[in-house]
Amino acid sequence: MATHRKTPVAAAADILLLLIAAAAVGPASASTLTLYRAPLCRVPIRGSCGVCYNFGPVYRGYFFNYFGGQVARFYPRFNCQVPFITVASNRRRCFPPFPSRSIRLIC
Repeated sequence: MATHRKTPVAAAADILLLLIAAAAVGPASASTLTLYRAPLCRVPIRGSCGVCYNFGPVYRGYFFNYFGGQVARFYPRFNCQVPFITVASNRRRCFPPFPSRSIRLIC
């Protein structure tokens, strides 16, 4: 019985196809949002994209770590009511007063 073996060219073509597919999916890195339940950025909680978080009695600080592409929206009102400011850079605040009342990480 003859066995089927790939030539080096066929193997290289398979690898190239996998690399193209991986590039089409996009980078694996994304921005992160960390919220803090205690003053001075203690008791961290990971924020989820698409969820609105209000600053005040529950969340006492935040750290938006921008990795490129995925931005956050900072709102001057509670409950992510418009207008908003789109932020594409790292932001951290560990104590009040907060320049914004709510935040949403855009998916």
